[in-house]
Formats: sequence, C-alpha cells, structure tokens
Amino acid sequence: MNRHKLVILSRSFAKACDDPLRYLDENEIDYELVRNDEPENTEFIAQKIGDAQAVITGSDIIDRYVMDHCPNLKLVSKHGVGLDSIDLKLAAERGITVTKTPDANNESVADLTVMLMLSVLRNFVDNLIKCPTPDWHSKGLSNDLYGKTVGLVGYGKIGKAVAKRLVGFNAEILVSDPFVKESDFVTENTRLVRLENLLRYSDIVSLHVPLTEATFHMIDKEALDMMRDGAILINTSRGALVDDHALYQALIAGRLKGVGLDVFSVEPPVDEPLLTLHNVVATPHIAPHTMEANYRMGMAAARNVVEFFRKEDAAEK
Repeated sequence: MNRHKLVILSRSFAKACDDPLRYLDENEIDYELVRNDEPENTEFIAQKIGDAQAVITGSDIIDRYVMDHCPNLKLVSKHGVGLDSIDLKLAAERGITVTKTPDANNESVADLTVMLMLSVLRNFVDNLIKCPTPDWHSKGLSNDLYGKTVGLVGYGKIGKAVAKRLVGFNAEILVSDPFVKESDFVTENTRLVRLENLLRYSDIVSLHVPLTEATFHMIDKEALDMMRDGAILINTSRGALVDDHALYQALIAGRLKGVGLDVFSVEPPVDEPLLTLHNVVATPHIAPHTMEANYRMGMAAARNVVEFFRKEDAAEK
C-alpha cells in the first residue's frame, strides 16, 4: 500500500486503548493525532487537515470552507454515526467519501437512555446524597419505569436496543418511524403509530432519529402540547431535534414531569436555561463514551480509512 496522510481530529479517538493507532501503523498510514478542541472552528480545522487525503472527525465541522482549503481531501471518516456536521451534498459533488461507524455505540447509547429514564422518574438529582451528613428524607414520591408506555421516535439499531432493555420493565412500546413496519419489531407489546398518537399516549418519549432538515425542531411547542401531562422527554440523539425554548416553557409551566438530555443544540450549553431546572437530568454528550464503544468506534473508523485507500491503490494498478 502507498503511504497516505491522515489527520485525526476526533477528541475521543483511541481513548480506550492504542489498538486503532497500531492498526493504522501496521497498514502504513501516516497520521497526525490532533484531538481538536474547537470543532466549530473551520479555519483551524482546515489548517490542521492541510494537504492530507483523509481525516477522522468527531463533531468537527467539515463544510465548504474546509473543503475549499483542503484540495487533497478524499475521505472523511466519522468517529461516530451522526453526520450533521458534514456537508454531505457538497462532499458528494466533490467526490469526497464520507463513512461512519454504525453498530459501534448502539448498546452504550441504549444503556444511557434507560438510565436517564430512571433518573427522571425516580427524582434522582433531587435525592442525591451530596455531603457527609446527608438529608435522609425523600424529596417526594417518584415513579416506576415498570409498566409504563414508552414512545420511541425512530426505530433504528439504537431504538431497537432500547426496546430490548424495556422488556424487563414490562413496558408497552409505541414506535413512530416511516421506514419500519411491524415485522421489524424485536419485542412484544410494540405498536406502530403516528407521531401524533405516540406523543399523546406515551408516558415517556425517547428520540432516536438523525438530525436532518425534516427532523430539526420536530419536538416544538405544538408537539410538546400534544404530550400528556406529567410525561417525560429523553434525548440522546441530537439537541436540535428539540426547540429548547419551547421545552423550557413546558417545564416551568409544570406540563412535563422532567427531561433527560445527553445532547444540546449548542455544545457545550453555556448559560442554558434548561440547566437551571431541578427536573432536568443532563449529561455532557457521554452516551457513546464507554471503553467498549470507544474501542469499537476507533477500530471501525480506522478500518474505514485503510479499506478506502486499499481500494484506491488497487484502482491505480
């Protein structure tokens, strides 16, 4: 294989172990490990990619500016699954291949999704013991997850993984997804419904769809008004699926019991009003941040680079 130049911008690439880096070395990929802390700084991103043919990205923006200033770029290997930070249309026009790492973090995201459900239902934040001499009183009665109706907006691999975990809680599952049919269901007690009905009849609404023009702010004031009083919203997908202002208003009005968020429209969410509310359980986009998922994502992203250049070298012979 010819020597190829790769820049690694993803902050979490090969955090669990060095195996992905060793794999790149074994396959004669020349790489620079940057770990970019400015994923929205396109000028910096373009400067770091420079004349490289490939880049491994996290949430780094790869837009027209970056592509204009990186004329040798042929491959964007996403360390993850969400591609909303990449201008896919322009990449296709310029012949730039974009890959992702499906299946790497399904189980990890599903684990955190259920954890957030339980945390909101059980008033976890209010009841945390935070000092050596704790207040040993319950902060009010909480709720079970057992027997609840859970609406899954999106039924891809993560949605299915969440559904499997809910079997042990005897949950009734409602699914809204235009790309699935009932024969795709992996558990019993599951029904395919329209989004409007899912919102009306679910105790918990959990979002598992990619961010696109069609899904931007899909949970807006109108959607929140459809949700039943005392319902819970969980978002471990993308922050911009939800209108944050409308969500804040629904929470302070007492319409929803609470919210579990691992993602925000702007990250990090500086001065975010939602974070001032006691019934918001928030984590810093950590759903895929497990040792196991990091290893799987790192190896998959590295393999995508190696396989791309193998095919390119073979085509040149």
